Amino acid sequence: MADVRLLSLKSSNDVRNEISKIGSDEYSLNSLAMKGKFIVLKIHKLNPASCNIIKQIALSSGTDAAVHRDVITGKQKHSDLLLFGTLKEIERIGKKLRKQPFGLDKIGTRLLSYTDEKDKKQYLNTAERKIEIGKKTLIMGILNVTTDSFSDGGKYIDKDKAVNRALKMVEEGADMIDIGGESSRPGAETVSLAQELKRVIPVLTELRGKIDVPISIDTYKNTVAEKAIEMGAEMVNDISGLRFDKRMVDVVRENRAAIVIMHMKGRPRNMQNNPCYDDVIQEIYNFLQERADFSIKNGIDRESIVVDPGIGFGKRVKDNLVILNRLREFKSLGFPVLIGASKKSFIGATLNLPMEERLEPNLAACGITLEEGVDIVRVHDVAETRKFIDMFESIRRERDSVSD
Repeated sequence: MADVRLLSLKSSNDVRNEISKIGSDEYSLNSLAMKGKFIVLKIHKLNPASCNIIKQIALSSGTDAAVHRDVITGKQKHSDLLLFGTLKEIERIGKKLRKQPFGLDKIGTRLLSYTDEKDKKQYLNTAERKIEIGKKTLIMGILNVTTDSFSDGGKYIDKDKAVNRALKMVEEGADMIDIGGESSRPGAETVSLAQELKRVIPVLTELRGKIDVPISIDTYKNTVAEKAIEMGAEMVNDISGLRFDKRMVDVVRENRAAIVIMHMKGRPRNMQNNPCYDDVIQEIYNFLQERADFSIKNGIDRESIVVDPGIGFGKRVKDNLVILNRLREFKSLGFPVLIGASKKSFIGATLNLPMEERLEPNLAACGITLEEGVDIVRVHDVAETRKFIDMFESIRRERDSVSD
């Protein structure tokens, strides 16, 4: 009697492998594989005519689209559109839209970018190097040279201890080190420029020439960033998304540094005072897109930008969980995505765990972000995270490899 088995196919390569196993024609392999992966795309603020054209093209291509109920009557002046389909159907729609007016040709080109499965190498550029993105998930080790950070305040305030910790993290497998001299925990007060410089510059000076991974300076002050870059830092991790200090964008551009643009509501001292969102993913996405556009318009190299949705920065517990589950959506911005969930309060609130018991939950959060395609994870526990990622990626490589 014939049996029916549900297949667990998580990628187009999985589909391709199964098609190969049953002996299908090689000529049809890619076409059939594209029919095995279903995606949903969201297109924003279309006029009724564009909505109706896309919907009709979708229907003629064997799938459908969702728009506002009043688009058909003309009462709704603009509507978002959800487009559903396999990769093959999306490809078909994209090609048809390329021949349409009203800017639909550009939408068609964007749709086709999601169906092109050729390997596209992505790099993060600093003044000193090109860092390949996507080859493996990169680990950014956290070094807090502070007295009041939520996880390790005071532990590395001594210069020698901070330097030794940085060296140890590189030994454990960190791909970059993020050094900060001002706590950004909820409720934290600002630190003076002089104090921040006093904390981080001696550490950077001592590390210069001792490690071969890029150093990031975690600051929103342009003077700290500039001095840190002089001492060898190659990246700036700005929790304000280049908003708190108007000179920061100039410092990043002039020094050809990489920049991490993070989303945050308010400032650390007040960011957790009843934050709320109508659509947390869309609002963060819009913010990161606007800040990235601002950076590029001000001369920063597109390939020097990283985006970070800002776990724990003006977010409720449920917001953080939603972000982790839908992290892949930020990849549509076209930049490497960094996530920093390590030991944060949403873990403690979810599981009622103190700081020292959050390693395993950290790794669970890390696993979700890896499945969502994150490029860089910012963590305290480098050795444990390195082993977790290496095992995860070994499994994934086997999944994504094409069978002989």
